[in-house]
Amino acid sequence: MHNQNISTFVVDWGTSNFRLFGLDSDGSLVSTIEAPLGLLQIEHAEFAEVLEQTLKEMTLDYENKPVVMAGMVGSASGWFNVPYVEAQATVSDIAKNAHHFQLPWGAQAHILPGVSYRESALFCDVMRGEEVQIFGLSLFNQSENTRVVLPGTHSKHVFIKNGAISSFSTFFTGELYSLLSQYSSVRPPLPAGKEMNEDAFLKGVEKAATGTLLSDIFSARALRLFGELSDNEVADYLSGLLIGNELQGIKCQNIYLVGGDTLCKRYELAARQFDIETHTFSGNTCFLHGMSRIAKELSHGR
Repeated sequence: MHNQNISTFVVDWGTSNFRLFGLDSDGSLVSTIEAPLGLLQIEHAEFAEVLEQTLKEMTLDYENKPVVMAGMVGSASGWFNVPYVEAQATVSDIAKNAHHFQLPWGAQAHILPGVSYRESALFCDVMRGEEVQIFGLSLFNQSENTRVVLPGTHSKHVFIKNGAISSFSTFFTGELYSLLSQYSSVRPPLPAGKEMNEDAFLKGVEKAATGTLLSDIFSARALRLFGELSDNEVADYLSGLLIGNELQGIKCQNIYLVGGDTLCKRYELAARQFDIETHTFSGNTCFLHGMSRIAKELSHGR
């Protein structure tokens, strides 16, 4: 309750989850709180009340510390609808286009914009929150022209060019897996185990490399009927199908993965089947480094 070394609060505030980090003056992590307080759980737009209560849980000395927020909190369904920055987007662009306001207890708050990308009339895309992880990755990565993959509910493939987010695409991989697993006629008879069944997963990846996704999905049912997939293999087979389909079109020889260990391991395994070299970085670490960079830009610009 008395973390006196905190100089800045940063928040990753999404649709389902809320993560609060306290950073010291050097940008190093002092304290963390994670809670199921995403936008879906906030009633009557009580964002300030929820934020203040969580800050109090971290430290009583919170009233004069700035708060920098990223994620869906800056969307139309969030606290404020902060307009996207168009790609190509740099760290400076994100900081310059942040929404600034004063919190009820007097502290300064900043909500970061997401990034939008439009290639043609029917090809456009958006992100909120992932851009912070991308900018955090650049502290580790010396390459100026890089493809980064951020696995998740809506997986992002991002191209970095000359230190800026140049273009990106979103893949529905995680959400489609959830829908198929819970509501479809190919729903696995048993949930995925704590340990991945690599053989079943790689069967799915191999199928994705040579097939068509809409037909491949039904193969999960047919293979089970013919005894070529057991009940406890269906979930990992579907996972391999979807991740394999996502990665099979990549033309790069290497990619950077940013995310959690469990999901990144699946992407590493699938990428290996396509002779793609992977370099994996922690999503949390990249987020914190990215927020630290943006917070410094904010302090210099005001």
